[in-house]
Amino acid sequence: MNSQFPIEKAIINLITSYKNQVTKKMRPLGLYPGQDLILLTLLKHGQVSQNKLVTELCVDHSTIAKSVRRMVSVDLVQTEKSTEDKRVTLVSLTKHGRDLATQVEKICVTSERAATSGLSTEEQRLFIEMIDHITKNLNK
Repeated sequence: MNSQFPIEKAIINLITSYKNQVTKKMRPLGLYPGQDLILLTLLKHGQVSQNKLVTELCVDHSTIAKSVRRMVSVDLVQTEKSTEDKRVTLVSLTKHGRDLATQVEKICVTSERAATSGLSTEEQRLFIEMIDHITKNLNK
């Protein structure tokens, strides 16, 4: 690469390209940023607390609360208070939300396949290992 900071350039290019491809496919679904991740988390785990969404997605509570309110208003999710602890709000998918979450999952699978096209299973494993290593280095 002809850049003074080739790792930085490669990471930014990768994130930008991947995000652009996914965003282009998600846009017709009418989701706000981050709602796709909430849908996928609920699809994977079923009913979860808002606090678990905060932890799983590494965002602050107010962001999750706002997203969940928006998603309730368009019938993607429903909320209820925990019977064990009334302070806990549980979130689950509606039928419409489950259908949309399934579409989001398909987009993610397609994007992963496109991103790794031409890479062997071993190359994919090494790539993930290297990215994890770089991430740990940056979080020290």
